[in-house]
Amino acid sequence: MCLGIWLQGSPTGEISINLKNLQQFALDKSSNVATVGAGLLLGDVSQLLYNAGQRFIPHGTCLQVGIGGHATVGGAGPPSRLYQLTLDHIEEVEVVLANATIVRATQAHHSDLFFAIRGAGASFGVVTEFKFRTEAAPIQVTDYVYEWTTTDPAARAQILRSWQHWISNSSLPRQLSSTLTINPTIILMAGGYFGSQQDFDSLRIPTYFPPVQVANVTLFNNFLELEQLWGQQIQDSGIADPSYFYSKSLAFLPQTLILDSSIDEIFQYLATAKTDALFWALNFEVGRGAISDVPGDATAFSLRESLFIMLSYVKTKGRVSRTTVEFLNGLNKIAKSGHPDAFYGEYVGYVDPREDNGKSRRDYWGKNLPRLKEIKRELDPRDIFHNQQSVKADAEDD
Repeated sequence: MCLGIWLQGSPTGEISINLKNLQQFALDKSSNVATVGAGLLLGDVSQLLYNAGQRFIPHGTCLQVGIGGHATVGGAGPPSRLYQLTLDHIEEVEVVLANATIVRATQAHHSDLFFAIRGAGASFGVVTEFKFRTEAAPIQVTDYVYEWTTTDPAARAQILRSWQHWISNSSLPRQLSSTLTINPTIILMAGGYFGSQQDFDSLRIPTYFPPVQVANVTLFNNFLELEQLWGQQIQDSGIADPSYFYSKSLAFLPQTLILDSSIDEIFQYLATAKTDALFWALNFEVGRGAISDVPGDATAFSLRESLFIMLSYVKTKGRVSRTTVEFLNGLNKIAKSGHPDAFYGEYVGYVDPREDNGKSRRDYWGKNLPRLKEIKRELDPRDIFHNQQSVKADAEDD
């Protein structure tokens, strides 16, 4: 899922920088390293890479998102359980620092900056160019969608319970991605299997769930066409359109799974709570696999051990009301009720500006926050690059 966020400066005097003219692209055929301007959109990058040699980098499905923001917060998408995150494919970045110098950071040069850019980029500089390690585009990917239409809380709860149990199995193939999307009347389970349809069918996924009402399984031999289909589905949903909205995220570890009784309570709550919403949706996105192969302290991204992330979204007619805020806060409280004192991370690409800023920083970057604060103190002591929840060198509430 992606959010349509259009920034026009700030009511407190800050400016945002439009990088849309940074459109450079080249693919080194000997190393398969791509040079990518920070102003390109994900859809542009996908098409340029595929057309240049049937290459790709893993990323999310919202193709109108810019590569600059996506690659510096994480970059999870359907390929990530097999190919890792977008930021894990960064080999080098060109960055404008707070002192107006321009540096190129890699694992070997300006390594602290390279660490920080991969997960907390907006706090440290303006990335103008990336060099990405690319992958050969998969030859076969099986796209699947299973659908249930029901408003019965008990029936809906059973689907989420089944999904959580299914993705918790350590034998879940890395080739498989899965997102469970819940709205007021429909539950969709969708994803891709990076392999043949025969191998996908052998997984017998529907047998783990209540009877599926609608099933669509399609084999794609052109990965670019599948990426564009995923992007069009996001576009058609309207979720990426400019709008008033409120969103939250919550990352679950194997030891903090949602209790069965809490799942029942979630769907009773969804059926009765006031929302002030034009539309709301929950996305449960499976993680781990190859994402957790990278050590948690290798980059600023902190959610590598998360089994799944719950992304909640409410679209409203006008400015977000207190009712809408309380709706999502209440939902998160129920989801955490089985382990109320445990640590739950949050995804920095799904910001909640109404949350306590210190809590947000701790939840976004976890154990990596102390190192990020030290790097911030060295590279940007005047906090030139900031927002209310960015890394602060001298924050006392972290």
